[in-house]
Amino acid sequence: MLSILRKFGKFLSSLRLTIVLLALAMVLIFVATISQVELGIHEVQLRFFRSWVAWWDVMPGDKKLSLPMPGGTLLGLLLIINLLAAHGARFKLRWNKAGMIVIHSGILIMLLSEILTGILGKEAQMPIDEGETKNYSVFQREVELVIIEPDSNGLETVTAIPQSRLRDGAEFPMEGFTVKILSFFRNSEIVPESEATEEFEKTRATTGLGKPFAVRGTPRETQADRRDLSTAFVEIIPKDGKSQGRWLLSNALKTEENFNVTGKTWKMTIRQRRLYHPFSIKLLDFSHDRYLGTNVPKNFSSKIRIINPETGENREDLIYMNHPLRYGGLTFYQSGFDNNDSTSILQVVRNPVWTLPYISCAMVGFGLLWVFSQHLLKALSRRNRSTSVES
Repeated sequence: MLSILRKFGKFLSSLRLTIVLLALAMVLIFVATISQVELGIHEVQLRFFRSWVAWWDVMPGDKKLSLPMPGGTLLGLLLIINLLAAHGARFKLRWNKAGMIVIHSGILIMLLSEILTGILGKEAQMPIDEGETKNYSVFQREVELVIIEPDSNGLETVTAIPQSRLRDGAEFPMEGFTVKILSFFRNSEIVPESEATEEFEKTRATTGLGKPFAVRGTPRETQADRRDLSTAFVEIIPKDGKSQGRWLLSNALKTEENFNVTGKTWKMTIRQRRLYHPFSIKLLDFSHDRYLGTNVPKNFSSKIRIINPETGENREDLIYMNHPLRYGGLTFYQSGFDNNDSTSILQVVRNPVWTLPYISCAMVGFGLLWVFSQHLLKALSRRNRSTSVES
């Protein structure tokens, strides 16, 4: 048993394993790069770099042939184990090895930072009009089905069902009724019924604003500046078991449908998934500067006001290109604009480990400088000794 453990430890610390893992990482990067044309950068990140096992569609289309390969998470974890095992087996804590230890520690931190970013990091957007105040961001590639319960005091209780749970036949019990998903399309095309062809679904809405429309499923969007138009046919079934009708809900319609049950008027809709913040941002002014005499953008900037009831903070700030706002554990970048420069689009990033790559690069740079300086000092010492012998 002990000999088996030694062999396994020798395997984990071997340079051959390092070379194999790096070669597999190069193959993964190549496959992900050529797949990005069809899948888009976001899907490639999830499928290849932030997965344990990546499935490569060798023959995309009707005749699919997918091959499994180790994903980025698995390769990163194996490289970490290999690096730690190599240090435990071969490296000693000596002064002359300090440079290599610092270099490898920096590489280890870099690998860990990518894994932690995939687990803890979030990226959303906040489109906000001039004069508007918002306390949430939206995820452009995820939707949610929300059921809104009104209150006699004018307040609303929102129940959000995430996209991961929206599937054909899914049921969600509520207070006094059940929400049933008849069919869900992650991406879809919606046209007036008069324009529908045989490719469109035969199902139609029986109530609500979606009655005159037909729907068909389409492949997911791959372009970074486009979003999926998610659609669902939904039934509301009270406790007596009699359906109140069939609604068509979609983030393309941007409307809330009303239905009456348990003596209340409820609302429901499909919208982009929201990330709520304990503070609000008000857009005071958006500026889109251009180079004189041209339409070439020179600078985007958003003058905002931060309102935080918990801390009593109420102050102005300016977000512009290469000058983000870091507040409340979030980073707000100036991303774009819309609606004839009246809407600012802020990229909202939450990454608790954002400093780790900087620390890693600094450690690797310092370690390399240490190693090179040691070799330089040894070379100068040998040169001085040879000069003294000749003299």
